Amino acid sequence: AMSGVFRVLKEDGMVVLTCPDIQSVCELVAQDKLTDTAYVSPAGPIAPIDILYGHRASMQNGNLYMAHKCGFTQKVLVATIQSAGFKRVASMSRKSPYFDLWAIGTKTEKEENELRTLSRGHFPPG
Repeated sequence: AMSGVFRVLKEDGMVVLTCPDIQSVCELVAQDKLTDTAYVSPAGPIAPIDILYGHRASMQNGNLYMAHKCGFTQKVLVATIQSAGFKRVASMSRKSPYFDLWAIGTKTEKEENELRTLSRGHFPPG
């Protein structure tokens, strides 16, 4: 999928991604909190099991597109973006109560200050 994104972007294009942070979610699992509420979303309480495998309530209602087929740590997400051909990648991880990863990949080389500016413009407060 990431190679496909790279292919369709203009030469000076970039991608901004966000996804669950499996590492921070697994910290809760290691504390035996697999089914405890990690946070409350507009869809209701979300437990680590929902983040890992997909939102159970949505899937029970037939929305199987909510099933997760893979997951990322920050290291793996960055490597995946780089392996698709992106020249520069910036990323951040937010633990509780967000449990998310953010990344920007650029098709062209960027100076460090340009990448920081892009990150500030597209990443949420850390």
